[in-house]
Amino acid sequence: MACVRLFSLLLALAVFSGAHAAPVPEARVMNDKPARFGDYEVYYSAFPSTFIQPGIAKTYDLERGPKNGLVNMVVRNVRDSEEGKAVKASFDGKTANLLGQQSALKFREIREGDAIYYLAGFRFSNEEMLKFTIKVHPEGASQSHTIQFSQKFYEGGQ
Repeated sequence: MACVRLFSLLLALAVFSGAHAAPVPEARVMNDKPARFGDYEVYYSAFPSTFIQPGIAKTYDLERGPKNGLVNMVVRNVRDSEEGKAVKASFDGKTANLLGQQSALKFREIREGDAIYYLAGFRFSNEEMLKFTIKVHPEGASQSHTIQFSQKFYEGGQ
């Protein structure tokens, strides 16, 4: 049941995070038009970890705090249908602040029924603009594709 709540929460949060996103032209946020690469669509969002309830964070061993954020990635193969099918993927990502300081993103796979999504934690300072650069390689695909987006984060929460 916690899995269903986490996935539902992440989708709901994507709407909120999109309202504060400052994307570069190639960026897309969840519940908006996804980034499309051939037969694959990539949905993503980034948000403060305090948006996740403490019990759910504990269940998934997610670091929760006023300076911690999460980036969520979902990859779907849409070759055979508009809705598509969730596929496994590998990711190589990083964040960079306006001073050029970089931090690697380490993604963890979460499965919930037929859904597959990936979460990576990151740290931020109040009102910090972070640029995300994430290389996505869907399982079975012949190439990787890079997604970039920028977003401002605000400290808060518990």
